[in-house]
Amino acid sequence: MEYFISTDKSKIDVAAVHDYLCHKSYWAKGRSLERVNESIENSICFGLYSSENKMLGFARVVTDKVVFAYVMDLFIFEEFQGKGLGTYLANHIFEHQDLQVRLFFLGTKTAHGLYRKFGFSALDVPVNWMLRRDESRG
Repeated sequence: MEYFISTDKSKIDVAAVHDYLCHKSYWAKGRSLERVNESIENSICFGLYSSENKMLGFARVVTDKVVFAYVMDLFIFEEFQGKGLGTYLANHIFEHQDLQVRLFFLGTKTAHGLYRKFGFSALDVPVNWMLRRDESRG
């Protein structure tokens, strides 16, 4: 099977992305369709597709295109996992012309091995970083 990656948001199967995030991911359980749509609108999105245009995976990045990029919601649909597609998608993101930034950020509970391949590590001085969370905003 051949693959390709597109940043064309009109190709995204938003219903499938919402279903995965809302029902299958550990990080976005319960996220509403409206919030998924807003997050797609306000991000650079990467869809991973088969040569038959079937969506296999998704990721989005929030960035200023100079200093930082925050990788979010990167996943491969369950039936396509275990084939190296997460690495393929991540590699494409980190090499993308608009994402040649000084700092990349992301959060993960389960994919540390994947991201270490791309030079990620734990925060050097975590006490310097702060987080504000509002669970009511999904």
